[in-house]
Amino acid sequence: MLHAKRSLGQNFLTAETVAKSIAAALSPAPEDLVFEIGPGRGALTIPLVRSGATVVAYEIDEPLVELLREKLASSSNVELRHADIRAVDFDVEAAERGRSSYKLAGNIPYNLTSTILIDLVRWRMLREAVFMVQREVGERILARPGERNCGILSIFLQAYFIIERVRKVRPGSFTPPPRVESVVLRFVPHVSGGGPKDREAFLLFLKGCFSHRRKKLRNILGEFLGAKTAKEWEWLGELSGIDFGMRPEEVSLEGWLSLFAASQRMEGL
Repeated sequence: MLHAKRSLGQNFLTAETVAKSIAAALSPAPEDLVFEIGPGRGALTIPLVRSGATVVAYEIDEPLVELLREKLASSSNVELRHADIRAVDFDVEAAERGRSSYKLAGNIPYNLTSTILIDLVRWRMLREAVFMVQREVGERILARPGERNCGILSIFLQAYFIIERVRKVRPGSFTPPPRVESVVLRFVPHVSGGGPKDREAFLLFLKGCFSHRRKKLRNILGEFLGAKTAKEWEWLGELSGIDFGMRPEEVSLEGWLSLFAASQRMEGL
């Protein structure tokens, strides 16, 4: 039996009921291509493979890849790859397999959660994703404007995805048990395309604003946009419909989209 490696942030899912509920939330079908992040010992991989979908699982720990190859040797619809997920371009992987869309699933290592979730926005062919994350991170993702946890992840991900909570997961569902609870979230891209097309610029804009979250927007934007005349501030306010006396966590998602669009127009003048 292979033991979890702390250096890789490994906590192996062992609860079969949890694995089945994650697979059910993703609803894999025989015609689907499913990419799995960090299969570990295969708790989630097995129900995904049994669905009949084409499953490609990426694991950074090579001994685990060999273990899974032995365990799933009789399954023809699964491919096991030894790879660092941070170097994988899922759109390219799907295109190489002749697919125009795919689904994502996984129990994300806590130390890579933010990186992987922010990367979700990059994948243009992504149809759906179901991930297990630390409960605290999940609460931040689901937080609404005005709530204490509302921040960069909340606004950025909600701009591009419809996000729902699937279930909570207790530490005892893993080996070794983590010190925190987890939560399973489902992400579905907005049909209309959601947030700004320049996704990197929008992310940088949010990072800049939320890095001074106790300040009011007028002071924060002053650092971004430079000194502005009273007339320019009035014009930006009218264009965005935002009260610059608010703090970042108080601004609605629609407000952030309007403010970003207005600031882009002002920078272009």
